[in-house]
Amino acid sequence: MKKLYITIAYWFIALNICSIANDTNKSLTIGFDASTLAREFDGEWNMLTLKGKDISSRERAFLLFNFSDSTFYGNNGCNFINGKFHISKTNNIQFTDIISTMMECHNETSERNIMKALNEVSSFDFSVKDGIKHLTLHNAKGQNLFQLKSQNINFINGAWTVSSINNENITANNVHIVIDVQEMRIHGNSGCNLFNGTLFIDPYKDWGVEFQELISTRKMCRDIYIETALLVALEETQFCKEIDNEEIALLDGNGKQLATLKRLKLK
Repeated sequence: MKKLYITIAYWFIALNICSIANDTNKSLTIGFDASTLAREFDGEWNMLTLKGKDISSRERAFLLFNFSDSTFYGNNGCNFINGKFHISKTNNIQFTDIISTMMECHNETSERNIMKALNEVSSFDFSVKDGIKHLTLHNAKGQNLFQLKSQNINFINGAWTVSSINNENITANNVHIVIDVQEMRIHGNSGCNLFNGTLFIDPYKDWGVEFQELISTRKMCRDIYIETALLVALEETQFCKEIDNEEIALLDGNGKQLATLKRLKLK
C-alpha cells in the first residue's frame, strides 16, 4: 500500500495531545498510512457547522466512522443515517450508499442540506484546536462543507463510585453511577433509591455534558441528604474533567467541582 506521510509537527502534536490544551489552530498535514488513518478517523465526530453556519437541529448531528469496514453511522439532526466511505489518493473521501430512517423532522431544511452536502464531500483535513481534534470536509472545489469535532468525553464511560459531593467525602460504598456514552444513558444508586436518566453531549462545548430527565424510585431513605446532593449535582453538571485514568470530576457552568467519581473495578 502506498505510504502517505505526516509532517513532523503533527507527530509532535499527536504524541503530546494532553499537553497542548493552550495551543490553538495547529494544522495537521495529511499523509497517513492505513493504521494511522484508522486511528485518526475511527470514533465519533460532532457536526459543528455546515458551509460556515452552525448546525441547528433537534438532535445532535454526528458521524461515527468504522475504518475496519469503511462504514459510518450517525444522525443528520433528526434521522439516523449510515452508509460507506471511501478514501483514495492523499486526502480524498467520498460517502456512498447513504440511507436514513424516515422520522418526520421539525427542521427539514437542515436535514436536507446535511444529506445533500454529504453527497458533495470530496476531500478532508485534520487540525487540533485546544487539544481537541477537528475534521474538515471539503467539496470538489476545495470549499469547506462540514466542520466536525472529535467527541471527546469517552473517558466518562463506565461504572463509577461517588467519592465526594461538593468537596464532602462520601464513605457509603453503595453510591454509584453507570454512564453509557454510546447509548446516551445514565443509571445508578443514590445510596437508597435507584435512578436513571439521559446523557446530552453539547457539541459546542469542550468536554460539555449534561444529565437530563433524571427520575428515581421513592423509597424512604435514612441518609436522604446524600441522595439529594447527588441528584442536584447531576442536574447542575455542564462539564466533565479527567483527573486521571481512574477518577473524573463533574463541574458546573462556572467550573466549580460538584462531584468526583472513581472507576469501579468490575469482575
